[in-house]
Amino acid sequence: MKIVNYLKNNYRNILEFILAQIIAAVNFNLLLKPINLVVGGASGLSLVLSNIINISISNLITIIFFIMFLISLIFLEKKTIRSIVFASILYPFLVKITENITNILILKYQDLLLICIVSGILSGISNGIVYRNNYASGGISVLAPIINKYFKISISTVNFALNAIIVLFGGYFYGINMVLYAIILLFISSYVSNIIILGVSQNRIIYVESKLSDKLIMHLRNTYNVTATILENEKNDNSTFFAVISKKKYANITREMKLIDKDIFFVVSDCYEVG
Repeated sequence: MKIVNYLKNNYRNILEFILAQIIAAVNFNLLLKPINLVVGGASGLSLVLSNIINISISNLITIIFFIMFLISLIFLEKKTIRSIVFASILYPFLVKITENITNILILKYQDLLLICIVSGILSGISNGIVYRNNYASGGISVLAPIINKYFKISISTVNFALNAIIVLFGGYFYGINMVLYAIILLFISSYVSNIIILGVSQNRIIYVESKLSDKLIMHLRNTYNVTATILENEKNDNSTFFAVISKKKYANITREMKLIDKDIFFVVSDCYEVG
């Protein structure tokens, strides 16, 4: 009954997760495997191990995911394991059934940079959907929360180190040029993933400290119809405030504020959601 209720309440997230895994499997078999581009994770490790062990890459992926799942059963909490088990079954299965996709979709692989860019975009979309829905991707990434739990090393640091080691091993077998292509792909993937998770920022939030804050707040309200929020500070005055401004108006607003107060101090960051 609990499973039925979970499926009813989360069917959209589950469908998105399945779509993400399909994209990841097709991306690997269609773009990464044919050019031996190692970008970390269980798939990258399988490409490396295929040079040492006489087992098909899809079977190596299945074995790695299975081993990582067994490790998670020993070291992680049940709540975390539930999100791992789905990926540990689904992704290896999808890789297996799409391993001959190059017989259907025939590509020319001379332009490695183009392949790298397209693969990075697909990878970013897949990862972004997974992270946005708070699912675990399974595989090598299982080791990160375990190491974090027992050695207090941040998950992002562990993931970076593990993937870097795999990429470097890929460079040993396939050449240093492939490492450079992998770096480009990972950069694109990270950028696209952030867009999927956070969306495209249309606004910026500006934190201001100024002795002329009252004039600045009045200028924002009268000229740009922007409302400022005053922040508490030690002086208990109105000298510190923040406001959300459009990116299109950002350059004009900051230039005009500097004209009003040449000693102004402000910090700006992207703002992804206003409600």
